[in-house]
Amino acid sequence: MSKEEQQEIEAIEGVEPVEMLGREESKQAVYALLFVSDKPLNASRIAEALGDMEGEIVGNLLEELREELESQAHLPYMLKNIAGGYQLVTKSQFAPYVRRLFQLKKSKRLSRALMETLAIIAYKQPVTRADVESIRGVSVSHAFEQLQERRLIKVSGIADLPGRPKIYRTSEDFLVQFGLKSLKELPTMDELQTME
Repeated sequence: MSKEEQQEIEAIEGVEPVEMLGREESKQAVYALLFVSDKPLNASRIAEALGDMEGEIVGNLLEELREELESQAHLPYMLKNIAGGYQLVTKSQFAPYVRRLFQLKKSKRLSRALMETLAIIAYKQPVTRADVESIRGVSVSHAFEQLQERRLIKVSGIADLPGRPKIYRTSEDFLVQFGLKSLKELPTMDELQTME
């Protein structure tokens, strides 16, 4: 397909046409997309934004950009693979200043009860509310509502049990909030015990 045909199709579909860029300009465009995004972007989404560039090329550009940022120790941020996508994140030593800037309120933090409920869901998923209640020994209705409001858990199906209870899992927002690439990065029980 010619450049003109591609631009014609994009104009019909209401998508602003983009120029095809060279390698260095493409890397800068990827950087710009990551810079303005408040959520992780996967390679296919970036490729689409760059005018349907090949995903493999975008993957290579992301890796080059990650290495470049890593080599520049003076930068206060880095490129990290989170929840199946890539995001520019602040280095941990600057977290206190970022929190202070946004004046995070204590009410936005997860209470101990919410953290315990979320931990059970994260490590035992998929689970029903009854499964979590049997582990915690108390009602978790309020905790489940709060965790769903914060989009940290989601309904992932219906159990084939009497009453057809909902099955819950952690969400992509959970991975983003805790800076995890996947659930495989959750600390093991041994690691958790050494943290205490």
